[in-house]
Amino acid sequence: MGIRAICWDWNGTLLDDVEICRQVMNRVLVAHGCEPFADLAAYRATFRFPIREFYAGAGIGDDRFRDAARQYLDWLEERTGEAPLHAQADQTLAALADGGMTQVLASATLPDLLARQLHPHGVGRRFDQVLSITDAYHPSKHDVIARWLQASSFAAAEVLMIGDTNHDREIAADLGTRFVHFDGGHQVAPSGVPRIRSLDEVVDLL
Repeated sequence: MGIRAICWDWNGTLLDDVEICRQVMNRVLVAHGCEPFADLAAYRATFRFPIREFYAGAGIGDDRFRDAARQYLDWLEERTGEAPLHAQADQTLAALADGGMTQVLASATLPDLLARQLHPHGVGRRFDQVLSITDAYHPSKHDVIARWLQASSFAAAEVLMIGDTNHDREIAADLGTRFVHFDGGHQVAPSGVPRIRSLDEVVDLL
């Protein structure tokens, strides 16, 4: 594939936090008089970026978005450390690092919380850089990834982005990188999008 670097998404792709996020979001929905997600399939079918659209799809409009998002972030933080890594995550990162692959992590999580999420798993050492957002209400990774790419020695076509949402796919398309969707995360990908079901498939792809 001519890939020299991988840009990994964190939440939902390497970190298996989807069920925890569904539970926290359900707590928010109930607090706002909305119907909770019955299962992961319902959650994944609704989840999307921009995050305001996800809240709107779940029944929380713009007039209540900031209050609801603040509740969500507070309640999610209470559960920091509960989510495991996806199966094969550490082994895949290690195999790629041993093969000389540059790996960066990009997350739509604020830096302090991201550091606490990373700490129990000991995988931070696998990444050349960890990229995170600065505004929890506009969680776009586009600009931080674009700045990293511009400062790097890589052409866009030499970078593979691996993520689980439309936002990851749209960033890859805009920046010109390759993209693979991970099926075990927060969102269902449309048909025709290159995808993997297990993280160790990345090693075979490369």
